[in-house]
Amino acid sequence: MKREEKNALSRQRILDAAMREFSARGYEGASLNTVCTEYGISKGIIYHYFKDKDELYLLCTEKCFNEITAYLEETAKQLSGTVEQKLQTYFDARLCFFANNPLYLGIFADAALNPPEALSAEIAKCRKKFDELNISVLTGLLNSKPLREGLAVEAIVEDFRIYMDFFNLRFKTSFDGKSTLETALHEHEKRCHRQLGMLLYGVFDDKNVKG
Repeated sequence: MKREEKNALSRQRILDAAMREFSARGYEGASLNTVCTEYGISKGIIYHYFKDKDELYLLCTEKCFNEITAYLEETAKQLSGTVEQKLQTYFDARLCFFANNPLYLGIFADAALNPPEALSAEIAKCRKKFDELNISVLTGLLNSKPLREGLAVEAIVEDFRIYMDFFNLRFKTSFDGKSTLETALHEHEKRCHRQLGMLLYGVFDDKNVKG
């Protein structure tokens, strides 16, 4: 085996182990010592390929957001039906992604809903395309119906982003660890869906918005 291939395999083995560790325990609870013990990887090998725990976490986070964004982009291209049907399809696809990729669920919940403060700027870069896709879907829904007089799409989108920042902060401060991240994420998605629906039905001029 060529050296490049061996290095690639070693690097991927470490990333796979780190993905499992961060998914199960989040950034705060994860330990490189546990990665070494449970997966038979020496700490020297880890530091040969990666700078530190932060770099590994960000690489896992970046991969998670890249994968879910690519998946949802395909869903977004095929959205059809009423506003409510489009919303349901989009949020169902988000949950379906995690059902099919359970390792990413813990990574996503930790990075999106309970991010380590010291890495917030780097995490924002990792999720940039994901956030842009969500805004694109919301903008498309807003443009599909007449809005109430005096309201603009850009202002509504910005208000929703501010609301979601507050909502995610509330989740972070109220999450007590008694429920699993999977349960917490499902509840979070349901609330997002409900709140987005309330936002849309409150801004559309058409009273029969679901039709």
